[in-house]
Amino acid sequence: MPARINYAIYPFVATEREFPNLFIEKPSLVVVSDSNLRDLALSIIKGIIEKGEVSVPQHIHPEEAILVYYAIVDIVKSINDAKLASRVALAYSKTASQHMRSESGPSLVLLANKLGINAKYETKDHPVLPVVKRGGSRPSFETISYQYSMPISQYLRIVATRLMHDPLYSLSNFFLKGGTIYLDRDVFQRILEEHIYHYIIRQISGSEPPRDESFLSLVDNVLNILKSHYEKLAPKTPREFKEVEEEHLSTIVEELFPPCIKKTVDSMRAGGNPSHAERFNLAAFLGQLGLGVDEILEYFKLTPDYNEKIARYQVEHILGLRGSKKKYMPYNCDRLKSMGICPVSYQCEGGKNPLAVYKYNLRLHFKRQREVRGRSEEAAGGI
Repeated sequence: MPARINYAIYPFVATEREFPNLFIEKPSLVVVSDSNLRDLALSIIKGIIEKGEVSVPQHIHPEEAILVYYAIVDIVKSINDAKLASRVALAYSKTASQHMRSESGPSLVLLANKLGINAKYETKDHPVLPVVKRGGSRPSFETISYQYSMPISQYLRIVATRLMHDPLYSLSNFFLKGGTIYLDRDVFQRILEEHIYHYIIRQISGSEPPRDESFLSLVDNVLNILKSHYEKLAPKTPREFKEVEEEHLSTIVEELFPPCIKKTVDSMRAGGNPSHAERFNLAAFLGQLGLGVDEILEYFKLTPDYNEKIARYQVEHILGLRGSKKKYMPYNCDRLKSMGICPVSYQCEGGKNPLAVYKYNLRLHFKRQREVRGRSEEAAGGI
């Protein structure tokens, strides 16, 4: 069977050249003029906002999925909310990733090609690596085929944003030949998922929404859904710094966070999508400062893919409340630099771990506070 694209699942790769009839008029205007399509668009974006999932009817016609998708892109651009844009892009990329598991190799590569990746599906002369499979009475062997190839330059551009923090995507794990990298299926699918996320973000950024009154009315409906969602997730105010004794080094003063932690928190608040390593580092850091699960989750509510059940399980594991019962430390500074998480080239004062750096900053803060208080008392005594 020849490779093909199911546009009901991957509407973001549909082009005007392939579907000229859909783009005679702006897709958003087609959607708002059809009550069924309008309701479908509202239903899908409501599911994305509230659950982080793209819930498309099972037998939706591909052309309907394409029209609704481009209407959602215009809606998101009109609202101009970075967190919403990230959540929409992430929901579509995750949904695509789930369906990619059942695609044939040639279909996966066709999808990659439509996304602008010069990938190939190698049926012969591709690298094969034997690996030991443990379990049972004695180990067995299986092979991993590296049948998916693409230019190293494209691979590096895709992993440079978030995946570079994960050693799994290091070039040393794969086969390289003449500017080409050979990947196994699992990694190739993950690369596609990451690329789709950024591909959709670029589509949203380049969108030019209509100013039609009926379309703006649809935008208002989505704004109401978004407002209600944000009200439910409104983070409680983190613990504020007050007059406390110097030994209370677990006080939360975000202004004194080391650069790596501040970078992750700022990214989440701006609608960014931090890597798994960055999230682990933040949770371990906050846990070592004495914050509980619910307090840490207040930070993670800001992420575009927030799922309380999953996030709670992961934070409880990091805090030693599940699994091995080991309470994890944040990564040390050398590891953070090697993973590309540390945003500075110098070594922060106070130690070689974000926790030590923060406690140093806090002690320095207390010291300066005492000096200021002392000068004030001296001035008052001299009056």
